[in-house]
Amino acid sequence: MLVYTCRLAESEVYCEATAAFWSSFMFAQGLVCDFKYIQQLVSYRFTRLGLGAQAAQEIFMIDKQKNYVRDLLLVALVTSVLFGAFSVLHALISSNLYFVGPPPPPQGMGGLGGPPMRGRPPMNIFTNVLVTTLMMLVLWGMNILLYSRFRSLQGAEKTKHIVRYVVSYAITFGLVALYIALLAQLVPDPRYGRALFFPLIAAFTNNTVVLIILDLVVLQRNKAQIELENTQLKMNSIQAQHQHLKHQLQPHFLFNSLNTLKTLIKRHPLEAEDYLIRLSEFLRASITADTQDTVPLKEELKLCVDYLEMQQVRFKNAFRYHIHIPDELMETGFVPVFSLQLLAENAIKHNGFTIEEPLQIDIAYTGDGYIMVQNNKKTKSLSEPSSGIGLKNLFARYKVLSDNEVLIADTADTFTVKIPILKK
Repeated sequence: MLVYTCRLAESEVYCEATAAFWSSFMFAQGLVCDFKYIQQLVSYRFTRLGLGAQAAQEIFMIDKQKNYVRDLLLVALVTSVLFGAFSVLHALISSNLYFVGPPPPPQGMGGLGGPPMRGRPPMNIFTNVLVTTLMMLVLWGMNILLYSRFRSLQGAEKTKHIVRYVVSYAITFGLVALYIALLAQLVPDPRYGRALFFPLIAAFTNNTVVLIILDLVVLQRNKAQIELENTQLKMNSIQAQHQHLKHQLQPHFLFNSLNTLKTLIKRHPLEAEDYLIRLSEFLRASITADTQDTVPLKEELKLCVDYLEMQQVRFKNAFRYHIHIPDELMETGFVPVFSLQLLAENAIKHNGFTIEEPLQIDIAYTGDGYIMVQNNKKTKSLSEPSSGIGLKNLFARYKVLSDNEVLIADTADTFTVKIPILKK
């Protein structure tokens, strides 16, 4: 009897672990590949319609955490049913073992005898499928919950994975130990002692399969997500650069710059030379920046200073600016190209100022990983309507480049924008 029970348990472990693993693996691969194909197809269709990759991004990545859980729950449901279906195999095998194998010794021979097993009907298939499916759902639910919790924690990814695996197997061991204890109470016959440890082997095998499939799904999702984010970053960068060049090279900007230069040449030749150098550097940076998404803080600040110096020559004492950024941060920090210059330009464009009430722009490091651009508010009598495209573009670019958001504080007296400093 003991031999048959152990042989049955070994067959159960082998059949369930092998057949269910490969079927679940193929299903998970097909699921994530189909999802990736649909993303690419919709992105292509939206591009053909003129909506660009942003529309596809909004459809598939509105809530990343929700999508992860949804996909994992779908895989959990299907694989659990598959495991339950394949558990029927060991019921059929057990039936064959009872009919084909040699009969056990009669009662009283060696203490292991019992009623003959020939002719015994197969075990209850429905109960076996139900129990196996529920066991797999419990394992899936536990691992999805652990993944969601550990995913939100801070720390190295490798360390989080190792700790998650250890916790997962520890919980599995506890559940199986509880099951064995209950089964030992229900079936106190010593002939089943060794066979009671086979549920532990089966549970650990099934939990390993669950972890492998879960990580495969997450890996494919992360890969597809990174590809979408890279595409979105390129789209946002191109749009921002196009909008910037269009705005900077429009006729009134060049007209004002050349008119200021003409006046300086007549009255202050040395200042005119410095103004021309700054203008040429600014225009050169505007043209060559189409290959960059981010620039060192030092370069972006130089570009912004060139722009501010040209405006100060134009507006004289009606405009002032101050910059307070540590030198060590200049070398290590990065920001999106034209980010500081855009914020300074918005301050000049949307405020009215005079010598009596000058415009003050402050650019400073706040000490918490942000660069602050702040200006005092001066109501402009004939202000141009603001489309907000510049700030929206800056928000979109930071959404892809960093987990930290752009912060805005608009009060009665000041307007402040804080942008996160990026690390290379």
